[in-house]
Amino acid sequence: MAIKVTVPNTKTINTNIVSKRQAAAVQTLADVDAKDLQDGYTLIYNSETKKWEAVNPATNVSLDAIDGGTY
Repeated sequence: MAIKVTVPNTKTINTNIVSKRQAAAVQTLADVDAKDLQDGYTLIYNSETKKWEAVNPATNVSLDAIDGGTY
């Protein structure tokens, strides 16, 4: 992708941005413990292990504990 930037009263700056990053599997991230991952599971942060863990939301999540914030 090429970007052209023009700044008043100066020269034009041309630059090319090239990204060679590929998609990564979530299981390869250092702070994710996905050993119990199954269909329908979600990642929940465990402050004791300091990792995201795959858990069954039906048995591990209290709907009263979810706070989506104020918009």
